[in-house]
Amino acid sequence: MDRSDLNHCLKFVLAASVVVSACSSEQAQEAPAEQAVREAMQQAVQEAPPPFVPGVAPGSVGLCGVPVIDGDGLGAIRIGMNADSVKSRCTVARDTMEMDNEGMPERILVVAIGGDTTRVEIDSGRVWRIDVRTPRLRTADSLGVGTPLPRLLALEGGVQGLVGEGSLFVLSQARCGLSFELSARGAAGDWQRARLRTLPPLTRVTRVLVFGCPAG
Repeated sequence: MDRSDLNHCLKFVLAASVVVSACSSEQAQEAPAEQAVREAMQQAVQEAPPPFVPGVAPGSVGLCGVPVIDGDGLGAIRIGMNADSVKSRCTVARDTMEMDNEGMPERILVVAIGGDTTRVEIDSGRVWRIDVRTPRLRTADSLGVGTPLPRLLALEGGVQGLVGEGSLFVLSQARCGLSFELSARGAAGDWQRARLRTLPPLTRVTRVLVFGCPAG
């Protein structure tokens, strides 16, 4: 799902009053005071002891943080973080340029975390999106690659399917900032919860995209 798809998604969700709060490639602008509070909170989280997460061995928590996906990042990797900060906190196996879906060059960091690796997409020197393709990296409640579609459909709040990059993605109000690519493909159109239930029963998540949950 490229930048234009994400922006279009946000407009669609707001216009349709679908309670799915996600889909922006840019962080919301904050007043200086609000920004200071947000940064202080983030610093407090970074300095706090690593939380217990089922299925994550204590020894796997390194400089790159607890290897758990959330709407604003993965471990110590945060959406909007400077690429040099990622390198200072994590082991970067590769820093390279690749062609994106629009044929434009895109900077990719391949970062080691949780005994595995993830792709971190950089735009203007900052983390724009995190691309998770391994089942070892999951959310705190174990959503990730391999999760059956019914598990996503059981989440509370709005659920919306969107077609992008030739694939079908699911976004949920309960998982703001995350997009789950499905193994099943679907034609363009309105993919509400009822239509998503018509997909093959073995449909699973094949990729998780982290793009950040807009503030507020």
